[in-house]
Amino acid sequence: MNCSPLLFRQVMAALLIGALFAATRAHAGLDQPMDETTARALLNRFGYGADRASLLATTGMTPRRYLDRAIRGTPAYPAAVTALIAASPAAEPLDKLWPLYGPGGTERMDKPAAPQPLGSDTVRSQREVDGRQMLNAASANRLLESANSDNPGHEALLNFWLNHFSIHGLKHLNKFLAADYARQIERAMREDSFAALLKASFFHPAMQIYLDNNRSVAADSRFAQRAERMGHNAGINENLARELLELHTLGVGGGYTQSDVQALARIITGAGVINNRLPEHALNAPGAERIGYFFFDPNRHDFGEKRLLGRSYPTGHGIDEIRQALEQLASHPQTAEHIAGKLAHRFLADDPPPQLVKAMAVAFRNSDGRISATLAPLIDSPAFAESLQYPGKFKEPVDYVLSVARAVCDGQVIGNGQLLWRTAQDHGQAPFLRSTPDGYGSQEADWLSSPAMAKRIRLAQTLASRPVPLATTNAGSDFTACRPDLESVRRAVGPLAPETRAALNGLSPREEIAALLASPEFMRR
Repeated sequence: MNCSPLLFRQVMAALLIGALFAATRAHAGLDQPMDETTARALLNRFGYGADRASLLATTGMTPRRYLDRAIRGTPAYPAAVTALIAASPAAEPLDKLWPLYGPGGTERMDKPAAPQPLGSDTVRSQREVDGRQMLNAASANRLLESANSDNPGHEALLNFWLNHFSIHGLKHLNKFLAADYARQIERAMREDSFAALLKASFFHPAMQIYLDNNRSVAADSRFAQRAERMGHNAGINENLARELLELHTLGVGGGYTQSDVQALARIITGAGVINNRLPEHALNAPGAERIGYFFFDPNRHDFGEKRLLGRSYPTGHGIDEIRQALEQLASHPQTAEHIAGKLAHRFLADDPPPQLVKAMAVAFRNSDGRISATLAPLIDSPAFAESLQYPGKFKEPVDYVLSVARAVCDGQVIGNGQLLWRTAQDHGQAPFLRSTPDGYGSQEADWLSSPAMAKRIRLAQTLASRPVPLATTNAGSDFTACRPDLESVRRAVGPLAPETRAALNGLSPREEIAALLASPEFMRR
């Protein structure tokens, strides 16, 4: 029986103002095999929602095994998704892209303008158009992988670290670098080491370019002296040094001073990127070092004495002191506190218990920054078990977009990456598009608003009532509509509060699907 539009709107309003719900009890001891309720809750917390296959695979698994797979495992994707990603512009290896688009490359900034859309006042070069297409593809591919992975925890953790070490894809060359940046962070994540993640980010050209360290030059360096003779100014840029301290390691209030920012900025002078026109003798000069397309140029480095966070760095050292500084920052006690807090905020609660964060920080320090060891006290805590029983973390936009797609496409391969990307962008959280280095927020206050909720309700109603081409065929050549099944959506949402169950009375199957996807239970993870 169908209800009237007025009644349906009243039902949706009632669902929106629901708060917490009484759910079947969920437990998550590290070595306790998970029942279906706990598996569903963990897939929502350390993944992007439960579908039939992931729920079956995770039920019976221990949280420790789930976490180990998330960090060290290699995910598998449906063949159609693998084919789509391999055929996308973002699949081009950096070895092919850098000679074209890197500094001094053959694809110059003044390349003739591309044809513009009819009526557009914006004139973009073909290089800019190519770059935006590549960035959009990198963002869409990240969403496709997150939506279809057989290792959902891996995707959730990788997205956490990409957000922690955030880059802005629209900054200069980063349009061409975002996909490779994600690959390098993913490779480092498998080492189960925060120091490895920090180094992977720092030594990637995308981070050097994003925070302008490739332009940073010691005032008394040979490069600066040569620039001065030619009438140009060259000096130190503190952007990357400041964010290394404030965002990547110690955190705001981590006890560092402006003198530490200045010292670190001096230490990392000379770090930058390869210029395609750099002669061979400069690439192989004494003290120079290349790591991929990162390049340490001793001609730009400050070889003077520095003091960082109480530690002295003597004169005469080059890239070795950069590595020492990164190790110092990674092992700092305040870094342990900062990383533990960020992990707890993302995977537990907006206001995690301080004692639990302390325990996680201790585990970080005692394990030399192993991520698995840092997360173990979290997952083994009563607070985490209770949070799975009564989920309180408001889904970020990407959490919601991916989980709603997985719920309605249950059993079908999600292949329309561009549609996912446009939807995530419309909701405010597309990968690689955060313009500021702090990354997207993870708090409810960052995302909960009337306009944001209206967008989610419209998305739920659209997916429930219209043939939206989200899925792909086995060949991956075209897209087809996901046709949501009520039982599959109920399974994805899980236990409901009595108030929610009562609000669903009298709805048709399609209306109930829309209401479930807009329910308070589905808005939280």
